[in-house]
This record gives sequence, C-alpha cells and structure tokens, in this order.
Amino acid sequence: MRVYLSLIIALFLSMSCYALTPDDDEQEVRVVGDKNYTNANLVYDGIDVSNYQKDINWEATASDPNIKYVYIKATEGATHKQHRYRRNLENARRHGVKVGSYHFMRTSTSIQSQFENFISVVKREEQDLVPLLDVETREGWTIKQLQDSVMKFAQLLEEHFGCKPMIYTSSSYFNNYLGAGFANYPLFIARYAKSEPQLYFGAKWILWQFSDRGRIDGIDAMVDLSRFNRGCSLKDIAYRTVKPSNRRRNNGEVPRPKVRHEEKPVVPLPNKQRREIDDIYYKDKSDVQKRGEENARKRQKMEEKRLEEERKAQEKLRKEEEKKRKEIEKRQKEIEKKRAEEQKKRDEEERKRIEQEQKRQKEEAKQRARQQAQDRMKSEKERKAQSEKENAAKQEQDRRNALEKAKQERLANEQKNNPNTTTVNTGKKPKYVPKGNNQSSADNDAVHYNKKKKSSSNN
Repeated sequence: MRVYLSLIIALFLSMSCYALTPDDDEQEVRVVGDKNYTNANLVYDGIDVSNYQKDINWEATASDPNIKYVYIKATEGATHKQHRYRRNLENARRHGVKVGSYHFMRTSTSIQSQFENFISVVKREEQDLVPLLDVETREGWTIKQLQDSVMKFAQLLEEHFGCKPMIYTSSSYFNNYLGAGFANYPLFIARYAKSEPQLYFGAKWILWQFSDRGRIDGIDAMVDLSRFNRGCSLKDIAYRTVKPSNRRRNNGEVPRPKVRHEEKPVVPLPNKQRREIDDIYYKDKSDVQKRGEENARKRQKMEEKRLEEERKAQEKLRKEEEKKRKEIEKRQKEIEKKRAEEQKKRDEEERKRIEQEQKRQKEEAKQRARQQAQDRMKSEKERKAQSEKENAAKQEQDRRNALEKAKQERLANEQKNNPNTTTVNTGKKPKYVPKGNNQSSADNDAVHYNKKKKSSSNN
C-alpha cells in the first residue's frame, strides 16, 4: 500500500513538473558550453551547417561515428544563395554522410519567389533526406498570414519533391504560432535545454536540436547538434522519389515517428491497480495537453487583440499625421499665396518702373533728336553764313582786283601818254612824283613808284 501511494505521489509530482515546464525559448538554457557538459557525454545523431561554419574538413567530420546525417543551408529569402552549399553537399556525400538541404524563410518576400530560389539550387537527385523549411520569424505578419504562408510553401515543396517537407522551428514557436495545422508534418524542433520539447495539438517531433554550441572535428566554428526521437531513425527522414502512380495514394508523406512508450515503474502490482495508475497518468496527461492547447488559443487571441490595438494605434497615428500633413499643406499654400501676391506686387512695381524708364528714355531720345536737329540747323546756318561771307569777301576781292587792274591799266596808259612820269610799284596805292625830284607829291606832279626801289636808289 505504501508503494502504491508513493507511486501515486511521484506520478502527480512528475505531471505537475511537466505542466510547469517553461515553453519560451528565452527561458531555455544552452547546455553545451557548461563546464561539466562536453561532447564526451553527449548523444547526438547529426548536425546542420551553413556559411557560418566556413570551410569544413569533411574527411575529419565524417569520421565522427555519431554523425549520421547533415542538413546544409542552401538558400534564404528570394535571392540569397549559400556559396559553400555545393562544396559542402558534394564533399559530405563523397565521405558517406547522408545529406539534406534547407531554406530559411523570410517574411519580406513572396513565397513563390522563395520557392523558386530554393529549387534553383537544390536538385532532387542529389538529396538523401527530405527538404527542410526553416521557420523562425514572423515580422510584419499576423498568425493567420504566417500559417497560410508556411502551408503554401510546404505544399509547393511537396508538389516538387513528391514528399512532405520537414519543418524546423522552436517548441514555443510551434505551440504559439503554427498550431494544429502542421501537427501532421515531420518536425525538427529546436530547444536548447536538458528537457525534451513538449508540443501541443498532438504533434510529435522527429529531430530535436538540443544545442548550438557543439564542437566537431573538422569544423572550426560551433555547430548545431540534434538527435532523433525515440523510435525514429534515418528512414523517417529519408528522401524517396515517389513514382507518379503512387504519389496520389500516399501523397508523399513521410512515415510518422513511432509513438513513444512511456517508461512505467517495474513494480509487481495487480493488474487492476496498474490500470488505475495508467488511467490517472493518461488522464492527467490529457488534461495537461488540453490546458496547453487552451493556453495556446488564449495566446493567439491575445496576439490578435494586441495586433488589433496596434492597428488602431497605427490608424490613429496615421490620422494625426494626415491632419498634421493637411495643416502643413494649408500653411504652405497660404505662404505660397502670400509669396505669389508679393511677387505680383513686385512685378507690378517693376513693370511701372520699366514703363517710366522707357517713357523717360523716349523723352530723352526726343530731346536729343530736337537738340540734334537744332544743332544741325545752327550748323547749317553758320555754314551758309560762312559761305556767304566767303563769297562776299571773294566778290570784294575780285572787285578790288578789277579796280586795281583798271587803275594799273589807266596808269600805264597815262605813263604811255606822259613819258615824264615814273610809276613806282610798291604794292600799295601809287604815288605820282616828278621825275628826278625828291619832294612830296603835293608839290609836284604825281609819280607812281616803289618804296623799295626808292630806298635802293637813295642808298
């Protein structure tokens, strides 16, 4: 009886501990790297690698007896391709390691473009394991959008490869976001803790990634370590090319892992008591499962409520920003209108100034034209007066020359008629003096002579 009661108490304590086990990845501890936890006492079945592990010495890595498989990162998002993927794939297969390929899904690009990026790198005939879809983020997506996108990606992979892909995620991510729609898919669960992952919705995991700090020969960086669930092996994730005739019958599904057999205490109890203990155990386990599913639904509702509140807050913020934008536009329009009016006023003033300047220039041009006309008239008048004066002077000179010529002719005639007179040509008015007499012309007969000749004769 004491044994029976102790078993009942131990059973309830274990179930309560199971119910209180945290599911958040932030509370999970990484076990590899603890000073008392080394690879020597680890049990692992495979690894996954990417460009982070750099160049790998696959001869040394394949010599590790624990490594039965490796998943190699091929692509990420819609464009990124791992440049070491082809080298890792060929070298791993050459050294006898079973190889699979995985894609890291992003929320920033379309599912179709990511699928096309993956199949452009990964060839079906080179795969030993089913394709793996890495789902870790949901930035910008609601839970419904995330579930629809992952389901679409999984269906595209299933149509292309002829088998269901395996989905990699954490235990809390699966319980909170993916849910019952993916319970029938092969699951690769990351939980860095000493306790195994616990999934809701009746889901079972095949692989458990229990550490990201493993040390493997031939790899300089730390490596993710994973192991199979009890009852699972390579055959559960082996890639088999499905013939078209059989594809509709089995839909390319990977065989589900075998149901874990819970260890029961080896105690010689009556069958009735053993059945009662089993009933209590499975009933409590069912209650825990239901509570987990209920908590998951509550978290989903809270998440939807939070998203709705965020949407309302964003809508309110958008309206406020729209209001501010309209106010700014209104002020901007008023400023532009005021500037336009001021510019119009300045343009009008400039136009008037230009008109006044043009008018002034026209007046000045007219004044200059009048002055030039007056100057021309004055110059013409002066020129005519000068010409008249010159003509008058010329006529006077001609008249004088004519008189002088007439006088000279007269004097010449008089001298010819009166030989007793001498004419002195001095260039001035001739004087008439008697020949051979030095007296003035007043006392003698007039004689025309030249002073120069007279002075020379006096000398």
